[in-house]
Amino acid sequence: MRKKIIWLTTLAFVGFCMMLLSNVPALGLDGPSFCGQCHVMEEHVDTYLHSAHRFEASCGDCHIPHNYVLGATYKAYTGTRDVVAVVTNTVPTDIRTSNHGKIVIQGNCIRCHGDLLEQIGDTMRAGGKNCFDCHRHTPHQR
Repeated sequence: MRKKIIWLTTLAFVGFCMMLLSNVPALGLDGPSFCGQCHVMEEHVDTYLHSAHRFEASCGDCHIPHNYVLGATYKAYTGTRDVVAVVTNTVPTDIRTSNHGKIVIQGNCIRCHGDLLEQIGDTMRAGGKNCFDCHRHTPHQR
């Protein structure tokens, strides 16, 4: 029994370390070259590469929480979900952001563009809109 606990603990630790490694920028796992490897993302990557965001932000800068452990956990979860969808051929033809994904993106809009939003604050307060509700085509066309 003790060997099983040690084995499971070691496996969990290695898995946790691998998950954290997915969030290391130098590995390039959050940029268009990685994200665009899946054919369903080609249009999204293409429109991103023709936007002003390509100069300042990668895919992960907008779509992943900017907390190291939370970001790695979120990336591991969404990456696993996406791989399962590709392997099982259940990828939707129309890619949509989940409700949690919208919260992440909104937070990252505010994080990067906070200086522009100082006067008006978070656009979501008091039942308002997400930034991308009005800026729908930034940086993607749909």
